Amino acid sequence: MASKELFLWCVVLVCVCGLTKALNKPPTVQVYSRHPISEGKENILHCFAEGFHPPKINVTLLRNNEKIPDVKYSDLSFKEDWTFQLLAHAQVVPNGKDEYSCLVEHQALSAPAKVKWEQDK
Repeated sequence: MASKELFLWCVVLVCVCGLTKALNKPPTVQVYSRHPISEGKENILHCFAEGFHPPKINVTLLRNNEKIPDVKYSDLSFKEDWTFQLLAHAQVVPNGKDEYSCLVEHQALSAPAKVKWEQDK
């Protein structure tokens, strides 16, 4: 009887460990503007994080490595596969000199991910 109980506990442990690993997914991050870039003209910078689990995440928009004020966030939502997504956005005025990026912190990442906005003209 004891060996059956031990076997059952081992099966439960393997299942729990497998589920924990499967649910720990890092985000995919995209940084882009709402409109084509025109220097000196107001635009909206977006940082879209998707495909992550668990839902706790920190998304920070940066200008020259400084936090951009007045960033707005969408509601956290989930996709069909039960992973989550979040959109952060802020008004910016590109000047050709400033560097914009998005810093994402999530437990499935070994270190925070910093994604630079490639301002293709």
